[in-house]
Order: sequence, then structure tokens, then C-alpha cells
Amino acid sequence: MVDANSNEPSGGADVLSLHDTTAKRFFRPDIQGLRAVAVVLVILAHARVPGLEGGYVGVDVFFVISGFVITGLLKRQPPRDVRRNLGQFYARRIRRIVPAATVVLATTAVAAYALLGTNFDAALLGDVRWAALFSANFRLIHTSANYFIPGIAPSLVTHYWSLAVEEQFYLFFPLVVFSLTWLAPLRHRVSALGTILVAGIVASAWWSWHLTPINPISAYYSPLTRFWEIGLGGLVVLAPSAWARRTPRLNTALAIAALVVLGLAVARLNATSVYPGVLAWWPCGATAVLLWTGQASVRNGPATWLAWRPCRYIGDISYGLYLWHYAWLMLPLQMVHPPTWAGARVLEVAGAFACAALSYHLLENPIRRSARLDRDAMSVALLLLLCLAVSVDATIIVGHLAHVR
Repeated sequence: MVDANSNEPSGGADVLSLHDTTAKRFFRPDIQGLRAVAVVLVILAHARVPGLEGGYVGVDVFFVISGFVITGLLKRQPPRDVRRNLGQFYARRIRRIVPAATVVLATTAVAAYALLGTNFDAALLGDVRWAALFSANFRLIHTSANYFIPGIAPSLVTHYWSLAVEEQFYLFFPLVVFSLTWLAPLRHRVSALGTILVAGIVASAWWSWHLTPINPISAYYSPLTRFWEIGLGGLVVLAPSAWARRTPRLNTALAIAALVVLGLAVARLNATSVYPGVLAWWPCGATAVLLWTGQASVRNGPATWLAWRPCRYIGDISYGLYLWHYAWLMLPLQMVHPPTWAGARVLEVAGAFACAALSYHLLENPIRRSARLDRDAMSVALLLLLCLAVSVDATIIVGHLAHVR
């Protein structure tokens, strides 16, 4: 779920496209591999692979990565006018996130109407509209929806909740960073931002611990219970990288331990786990350690494993893969006659990979690298309006065909 040249988060993934020289300087191939691990875990969990039900922690991995990358990118921006910084930030965010998300939303609505027949749920149309506004998590809280309720088919755009949480975080966090850049003396900027992040992490983690056993659905989807995960990644990037470079052997040992902890989280957690709460610290803490230790470790250690080229490519297309996989896996299960033949799940995952690759090369990259959009803010605004119109129009057309008022 990323821009391969700048380790952008999106999604769980993609924010600022730095100039090529800066991007190469800060590029971390191990982060691309870590994104690949995260999206594969999510897919395996949604595909209901036995023993990997806890793969939903891949979303938490994405949150921590996003916090790490976005904080680093924002911290490196020049100290200039806050409004200009925010304008460029949001313009690039729109270009990277909205078009692909829109195509998947519209396609999902049309495919559901065409394939589900009498099983078509009109509530999907409202879900698509909320998702198009990056508010899917609030919709799920309002409707008391849940990934894990047995016997109830989830909305085909349920997975957009994590994208909504990230976008809600990015509405205010860049304003905090750019305001500090503008107001605080240079020598105090990192400490001031670190203080804000620590306070936010403590408050959000406490609220997650408090709310999870009382209202698990709200706790799962609320941005207030997830802020600490993104903030944790941001806190890692504020620590001086020179510290990590002093202990490559220790870093390697810690990274191996972190991978073991992440594996245990996947193996031990399931639909009945009280989550996120305290348990979310397993995958989030492990991810933070991997991000920290990946700055310097011995050759052929975990950072090298994660930087393996196939892993990096999956990381490159992880945003589209996250968007496409859910409809591919869930829509067939909601059909009047679900496929039962051996290999159906494999074919569905392959279809998601194909759609993600096409999206990455034919849609995401051309828009992200467009020179015109890079210099024309009005065109970006029109792109946003066009995408919103496409999502809404798709629901109106499908609603008319399905005779839904």
C-alpha cells in the first residue's frame, strides 16, 4: 500500500511523494517487505486459512508503519507557510489514495448487484457512500457491524474502516507538525512533537484498554482507540537514528525476537480475543522494533529477508491489494450458490493480485506521477470531486436497477 520510492503509507497505506533524490536517500526496502507481510496476513485471515485467524493484526502493522513513515516525511518538510505545506500534503494524499479507492468502491457495488441476485443487500449502497467519504468506521460503529459475528455476512466494504481511521488521523496530525515547524524553535521541534505523541499514545492506549471490554465494536473501529498505534510509529522515527547504528548485532537479535512475537500474535489471537485493548501491543510493539532495528542490522538478518525483491513488489502493490482482496474473497460467499470447488479461494486471491497489479501500474502510478497534477491544485480538487461523484453515481445507478429507494 505504498509509493515504492518513498515508503509512503496508505492504507493500512502513501502520503508524500518526495523528489527522487530525497526518496532514494530515505528509501527502506525492508519497510516494503513489512508491508507485504501485513497485507498477506490480512488476506490469509479473511480467506479463513486455518491457524491464521489472527492475521487481522496485519492492519495494526500497517498503522504503525504509517505513523513511522508519515512522521518522517512531515518532519523533513521545509519550514515554510503552514497553509502551503498543508495544501501540498493533502493534494498528494488525494492523488495517491482516492482514485484507486473509488474504482474499487464503484466496481464492488456493480459486481454485487450483478452477482448476488436475491442476496443483494441494499445496505451496501449506504456503506459505499460512507466509505467514499472515509467514514466507514463510523458507519460500522453506528450499525454495530463486526467482522466476526457468526452467521452475518459482513459488508463488502468493511475493510475500508482502516483507511478511514488513517485519513481521520491525517486530517489533524499534519496541522500539528507544520504548526510546530512554524512556531517552535528548531532545537525544540523534535522534543515538542515527541511530547505530543507520548501524551496522545498514553491517552489513546488507556482508552483502548478501557473501552475494549465494554464496547468492543466501538473500540475496534474508533480512531480514538487506534491513534496510539499510528503515534507509536511516529515516536520511533523521532528517536535519533545514530542510536540504532551503534548496535547492529543487537538490532538483529531484537528483530528476530520481534518476528517471533508477531508470529505468536497471529497464531494465538482469534475472533474471540479481547481486541485491540492490551493485546494490540503484541503486533504493534513488534512492528515498532522492526522499524527501529531495520535502520542498521547485520547482513542476511531480518531486514535483508524483508527486502527480498518479491516481498518488495507485494509491498509496492499492497494498497491496491488491500482494497481489492475483500470483495474477491467475500462476494462469492454471499452468492446464492457459493463456489465450493477446490481451488476457488486460490483463484480469488489470484484475482485480487491481478487487479492490484493493474491498479498500481495503470492507475495509481500515472496519477501519482502526473506532472500536471503536481503543479495544478485545481485539477486535484476536480479529481477529488470526480471520484466522489463516481462513487455516489454508482450507488444511485445500482439502487435504481435494484429498485432500492
